[in-house]
Amino acid sequence: MSAPRIFRLLAPVSAVKLQDHPGSRLRSPTETLIKIPADTMVEIEGVLSPSGLVTIVWEGDAYSVLYEDLEQNGRVVGGAVQA
Repeated sequence: MSAPRIFRLLAPVSAVKLQDHPGSRLRSPTETLIKIPADTMVEIEGVLSPSGLVTIVWEGDAYSVLYEDLEQNGRVVGGAVQA
């Protein structure tokens, strides 16, 4: 069974914007801290890290959030995208 991939936020979630590196799939955190607003759809990208952080995509940009925050402040609305 696939892990939940798409969440609808019911309350704002704190996030750190991630920055792409040309030629690499790895992203680095920036100094940009935001609150992703309620009634927003976000998609998990990748896997949950041992630290409890997960990368999400919102409005085409990648952010790092605590998975626990997604669970507490959102509801699963979809699974993995099927190819």
